[in-house]
Amino acid sequence: MMKLPFFLPRAARLAACAGLALALGACGGDGGASSGGASPPAPKTDTLSGTAATGAAVANATVTVVNAAGTAATGKSGADGRYSVTIESAPPYLLKVSTGSGTVLYSFAAAAGTTNITPLTTLALHDAGGKKPLAALFEGWKTARLAGDAVTAAAKRVNANFAALYTARGVDPKTFDFFTRGFAADGKGFDAVLDGVSISLSCSTTSCSETIKVGESVYTYDFSISVAGISFSGGGTSSTIPAGSKWELTVRGSANGVPFEQTIGNIEFGAVPASADGAQQVVQQYGGISGGVSGPGVSLSYSYSDLSTSYEGCGGCGVGSTIVLKSKGSVSVSGTASGITIPPTTTRFDYTYTYKRTS
Repeated sequence: MMKLPFFLPRAARLAACAGLALALGACGGDGGASSGGASPPAPKTDTLSGTAATGAAVANATVTVVNAAGTAATGKSGADGRYSVTIESAPPYLLKVSTGSGTVLYSFAAAAGTTNITPLTTLALHDAGGKKPLAALFEGWKTARLAGDAVTAAAKRVNANFAALYTARGVDPKTFDFFTRGFAADGKGFDAVLDGVSISLSCSTTSCSETIKVGESVYTYDFSISVAGISFSGGGTSSTIPAGSKWELTVRGSANGVPFEQTIGNIEFGAVPASADGAQQVVQQYGGISGGVSGPGVSLSYSYSDLSTSYEGCGGCGVGSTIVLKSKGSVSVSGTASGITIPPTTTRFDYTYTYKRTS
């Protein structure tokens, strides 16, 4: 597969990431945006992706997602625990994965995007669900769902309970949302937090109890702990990108429901977005909702519509921290890439760009 053109300036790069990847994907599709037939439109889909880990990656495991309509979809995690599942859009979503040792981890997503699956997401759902069996919650998700606010409140209690462990591992418990913040199962940062805690749930048919250890010590979990000062604001809308730092970029998402993923390593600090300079500024810098991208072997024109972006910074951006940029909408692309003529093609996309500092 062609590498995305990171020789371009940052603004052009993001346009190329979306436009070129979508266009090349469309080359293998039905060849255009319009159709002379009367086929009904495809159902809208959402893509959930993230890392399944207990500290060690939950590798090569089946991740199952169920939506609010009771429809399920599955995907496989990779050797690094990363997964991506596309499902018919009907939020909120409940997710599960088996670790292979008989333990099932659960997670929750209020919308498409990054959703990790870990013992801490499981513990938060255990709390938010009133200590009832999560297996039953999963099976009955169509008729009995958790409220997003309840899950967020429970996640804040998790951070408050393990604040000392977070701090010792270089993670800010006041801002780190372990459901949605990207991380790698590499023993650093938040993954080191997972390595330092063990959580076991013992369930009857109606209720569950928890056994928790921090290191080798049994920990009594405080379900009413104060969460004052915990905001889950992430790194905010800006980041301080240290000079000389190196980064890795992973682009995940879908184009017309077809999953796409690519990782590019050894990115220089100057190519990492320090603020919310995503697709909206790409549009502005090219003078409106259309423009062009050119470079060696690439000549594309594009036009965006229904475009929305979000940016989650990393604050001081220590090694292992992440910046998450999300962009979704529709893009019409035409032109040439590597000698291939790309006919006018419109594609609905939903992409997450995760920059991780590696050194």
